[in-house]
Amino acid sequence: MVSQNRNKVSNVDYRIEYVLKDKQSLTLRSPNVDDAGALIEYMKTVDTESPFLAREPGEFNLTVEQERDFIKKSTGNENSFFILGEVGGEIAGNCAVAVIQNKKRFMHRAVMGIAVKKAYWRLGIGSILMQQCVDWCAEKGIEQLELDVVTENTRALSMYKQFGFEVYGTKKHAMKYSDGTYADEYSMILFLEK
Repeated sequence: MVSQNRNKVSNVDYRIEYVLKDKQSLTLRSPNVDDAGALIEYMKTVDTESPFLAREPGEFNLTVEQERDFIKKSTGNENSFFILGEVGGEIAGNCAVAVIQNKKRFMHRAVMGIAVKKAYWRLGIGSILMQQCVDWCAEKGIEQLELDVVTENTRALSMYKQFGFEVYGTKKHAMKYSDGTYADEYSMILFLEK
């Protein structure tokens, strides 16, 4: 169930409410500079909860000031979209999507990233965040949305395929873990209708 009051998906004063599978309320909203500390703690937590993200635990080392600058740049950029998902005032997930390059030849392509805190898995938050990214791309006239996903991340792969993403290649040994093992990644694309 969704309660929305918006015309277009944008970074400015974005706010939308959902009711999750477990009847909790999910608020999607634009981050602001006051979220910097909470976002840092959130990122440090999600990095410890899944081997499928881009960082090893402890590698997220932005200062509060650097995170504030990142939030300002992200929310002030018309070619990117960054939102938080909150449950009970706690950051449960986030997603970001951005045009790959600000050059005419690449403005039809966007790339995205998404993460949900483990305590909130299986409530539909990932799908809700994903839909917001797809909607933003459609409103911006983006023709293809791209992402990379670890080949063994079956939950994420299932969700991406439900949205219509297709595998277009495999990057062997795309990530190397601290224990010396590797993970391959699929490159996936969702072609959006024009």
